[in-house]
Amino acid sequence: KKKKKFMEGVAALLAAVVLLYVGIWMHSKTHAAQWQAYIQQHINSHLTAGTLWGLALLAFIAVYREVFETVLFYQALLTQAAAAQYSSVFSGFVAGTAFLAVLAWLLVRYSVKLPIARFFSVTTYLLLALAFILMGKAMSALQEADLIGITPLPVSFDIDWVGVKSTWQGILAQLSVLVVFLVFLGLARP
Repeated sequence: KKKKKFMEGVAALLAAVVLLYVGIWMHSKTHAAQWQAYIQQHINSHLTAGTLWGLALLAFIAVYREVFETVLFYQALLTQAAAAQYSSVFSGFVAGTAFLAVLAWLLVRYSVKLPIARFFSVTTYLLLALAFILMGKAMSALQEADLIGITPLPVSFDIDWVGVKSTWQGILAQLSVLVVFLVFLGLARP
């Protein structure tokens, strides 16, 4: 059981860090001009070099990173779920995939322009919330695996759906996610 909790904790911790990183990266690209310049810079540098291999590598890395994040997220989600909940995770995956397919079809069919800044902003805060939750669940799992100590808070509470438990280690880890995000948010301001 401790080995399972250890793996669960490590997967959730890694997923929380990756989601926080991606959230910060997405926030830095909330302005459409910055995003466009980022893409254009990388495309132009490879086109002027006369090689399409660099462009293909850039596309591969972008897609691979997204797949890696998705697999990592689902791995953390599955380690947190009981065996009876696997069908819920799978049905959520299928429903999400179907929703994205319909949304993509609508965007292409009706040539709707997606407001990039708003999309990135909303996605940033969604990723921050997921990183916060996964960090709390990671600390709980690592505490159950006896890798991290348990120092209870003076008040006892348990808000499982957001991963908040009444231990100093869990609260401080979750607060660190918020502090890191706020620091990068402050540094990003001109």
